[in-house]
Amino acid sequence: MTESAPAARPPGTTPARGIMLVARAFTRLPGTAHSPAELAAAARLDTAAVHRILRSGLSGGTFVEAPPGRYRLGPGAARVGIHAMAAAPGPRAARPVLDRLGRLLDAFAVLWVLSPYGGPSKTHAASAPGRYGFDALGLAPARLVEVGQSLRAGASGQAIAAHLPRPLVAAVLTEPVPAGAGPGAPRGAADFLAALERVRRTGYAAIREEIPGWDSVAAPVLWGGTVYGAVTILKPSPLMPRDLSLLATATTAAAGQLSHLVSGTGPATPPRPRPTPRTEDRTAMPYGTTDW
Repeated sequence: MTESAPAARPPGTTPARGIMLVARAFTRLPGTAHSPAELAAAARLDTAAVHRILRSGLSGGTFVEAPPGRYRLGPGAARVGIHAMAAAPGPRAARPVLDRLGRLLDAFAVLWVLSPYGGPSKTHAASAPGRYGFDALGLAPARLVEVGQSLRAGASGQAIAAHLPRPLVAAVLTEPVPAGAGPGAPRGAADFLAALERVRRTGYAAIREEIPGWDSVAAPVLWGGTVYGAVTILKPSPLMPRDLSLLATATTAAAGQLSHLVSGTGPATPPRPRPTPRTEDRTAMPYGTTDW
C-alpha cells in the first residue's frame, strides 16, 4: 500500500506563515478557546494542517490546550507581545508631548495605554495636569482611575475601542458602565457602537461630562494597524468651547506624534494646530453625544 501524498499547501503558505495565520485567527474569533476547525476556517487553511501547527506549538507555549480538543494562545505568544511592547517608548517620551498639548489647550492631558490582561481595558501611562491638579474641581484620582480604566466610558475608551477587533469590542460591551461615569457616557450598546463609528470617521472622540463636571476629547495612538492607546484632554465643562475644531486638531496631532514615536518612524514635532473648517453646526447636538 503506497503512502498517500500530503495535502497540498495553499499557495504562499510556508510553515512559518501558517503559524502566523493560525495565531492571527485567534484575534478574529470571539472568546479565547477554539477548535482546529474553527481556526482553520478563520485562517483559510486545511484543518489537518492547523491541527499540526497547534500541536507543534504546545511545547514552546505558543498555544495551550484548554480544554482538550480546543486551543488558546499561550504564554509563548504573550512573551512575544510583551517584548514588542517593551520596545515602544514609555512615559518619559510621552510627557513632553502631553506638556505641550496641555499648555496649548490649557487642559489636563493624559495618555492611556491599552491593557489586554483579563479582557481589554486601559491603564494610565503618563499625564500633564497643568493647573488642573487631581483635586481640582472635585477630580479625585479614584474617580479618574475608575472611569479611565474602562473602555465603556470616556472619550479615550471610545478612541481605543474603535480600533479593536470585533471580538474584543464585543467583550467590552459585556462590561458595565462604571458608576463614576458622567451623564455623557453612552449607556446602551447601540449608542456605544455608533460612537465608535464616529471615531473611525472623524479620527477623534469627544464627550460632554465624561466625568461629572469634566468634558473630554481623545484621539487614538496607533502602532501601524494596531491600537496602542489614546491621548485625552480634560477640561472643566464650563470652560470647554462649543467649537471643538482646535481641540480636536491639537489632540489628534499629539496622538499622531506619539504614533510616530511608538512606530519608530520619527520624533518630529507636529505643527501648531489650526482650527479645521466647520462642516456642520454642532451646537444643536443633544446633550451627552460624542460629536457635538
